[in-house]
Amino acid sequence: MADIMAAVGIAAWYRFHLRPWIYTWGARDDEIAAVLPGDDMVEAIPSRRSPRTTRAVTVDAPPAQVWPWLAQIGEDRGGFYSYSVFERAVGADMHNAATVHPEWQQLNVGDTVWLARRYGPAARQIVAAVDPGSHLVLVSPAEFERLDRGQKASGCWSFTLRRDGDRTRLIARGSGGPVGHFWFDVPHFVMEQKMLRGIARRATRSRHAAASHPDVAELRAT
Repeated sequence: MADIMAAVGIAAWYRFHLRPWIYTWGARDDEIAAVLPGDDMVEAIPSRRSPRTTRAVTVDAPPAQVWPWLAQIGEDRGGFYSYSVFERAVGADMHNAATVHPEWQQLNVGDTVWLARRYGPAARQIVAAVDPGSHLVLVSPAEFERLDRGQKASGCWSFTLRRDGDRTRLIARGSGGPVGHFWFDVPHFVMEQKMLRGIARRATRSRHAAASHPDVAELRAT
């Protein structure tokens, strides 16, 4: 009986205390409530059946210097700037870039962003919307087919850049799919917050390096 009560207590603590925090980590109230790019592609969110996450960081750099790091995400490109040791542990061949690569800057609707090639075509995201310097919206291959048929998607993963003075608010929003399930929510939070901080750190160092050495074409964020 004591074990059951303990489990109930842990579940209640997670639902009412931890989950609200990890769902809105770093985000401001107006960002949580905002309609962001990609929201119009998704049906009926948020709801009890289809919750969503909104997380954010402030980057000490303008959107134009943040975007190149976001544009090159992907297993076969710049990585996801998260905990690569964990990504490799689950089979992803991830190598987080320390520089902006011009050859990885072009993104178009329909392009693939790989999560882990070894698991086949399902282990990828498809670019559903992209506006350089503004936002990137990703969906699963099945959801991209739904959108292509003129239907609404059941979820998406989006990144939005909002100017904040001479800095940037980098906002990540997730909805649908496994969002709302404990087994996904916790590890995804751990990885995504690290990803946001990883982009912020690289873009900030790039900005400072550019200010100190404006003649350097390719900047390294080590």
